[in-house]
Amino acid sequence: MPCVQPIQHRGFAVLYRFLILLIFPVSLLAQRPGETPVEAWPRSFKAKPVDLRINDKTADGSLVVESPHFRMVAETRIGRQDLTRFARVVESVPQLIKSHPLRLWNSPRKSITDILLCKDETSFVKAGGDEGAVGWWDGHKERVLIRSDYFLAPPQTENSRLQAQPDEGLLVHELVHASMSASLWRLPPWFTEGIAEYFSVCHQGGGWYLFRDLDSLIRNHLRRAISRNKVGEHFHLVPVPSILALSHQDWIKASQSQPGGNAYLPYATALLLVHYHLHGGAERRAKTSAHLAKIQGLSPRNKMPAFPTEEPGFIQKRLVNYWSSRGLQLIFREQ
Repeated sequence: MPCVQPIQHRGFAVLYRFLILLIFPVSLLAQRPGETPVEAWPRSFKAKPVDLRINDKTADGSLVVESPHFRMVAETRIGRQDLTRFARVVESVPQLIKSHPLRLWNSPRKSITDILLCKDETSFVKAGGDEGAVGWWDGHKERVLIRSDYFLAPPQTENSRLQAQPDEGLLVHELVHASMSASLWRLPPWFTEGIAEYFSVCHQGGGWYLFRDLDSLIRNHLRRAISRNKVGEHFHLVPVPSILALSHQDWIKASQSQPGGNAYLPYATALLLVHYHLHGGAERRAKTSAHLAKIQGLSPRNKMPAFPTEEPGFIQKRLVNYWSSRGLQLIFREQ
């Protein structure tokens, strides 16, 4: 066996440590010594092609797209090319969730999930969606409702000259709920909504997802989504203790009662919390993964164990410090 001599040259040693830092950057949320190894995490994901059937000759004039997991009905006239793209996005979600290292897949009882693209809010509410919402997972009928008027032309940020593009992230968000439907009631709403936003932010279009450079993706997303809640250089969010304490019923009320009508604020905090638990070191991720696996084996008669998290005030301080060094100044405050 060859004998390797220790490096004695100080300049080379400094350069060596600098290169190591470039390759493995230090994070305030990173893995600590003694933690178990992080489970392999995808860097990207691209959906595989699927067979589609499009029927544009229905009696009521709607368009119907059928794919392996979904039946999408559009009340609004949408071009076949766009419908094909939307169906590819929809089918990407079960492909991704099934292959993901977290135990998230827990599908509806139906083999095919209906997706109704409602033409406007009136049609959306009549179908069972909540007034003021733009997407809805109907757990009783096990179908997804989407407001087409918002989905096809979402509001643009101020001074934007770009043509509005369909909000494919809205499709991803609701289909994540559908893919986890049998587990939703077993999980706190901050996690189910946060994980749906997590995959929505990672989605780059057409069924392609990126899981690297997440700090930039989340920062840029939140700057757009909560721009109305920026005061000076700081973005105001719902406090972590408030979000962690919400029940499923209270979540809807919280999103409807935000100042300025910005229903996204609870989702923003939930997104940061999910990122904290999934990318805050191997120990947090392992606890989250073990919890997800455990609850899938429990019957409705079993008492659901509490989600493994930390003291809310501690988490909130860590989030403020972590994101301030990444260009996102946060203030958690009830308004």
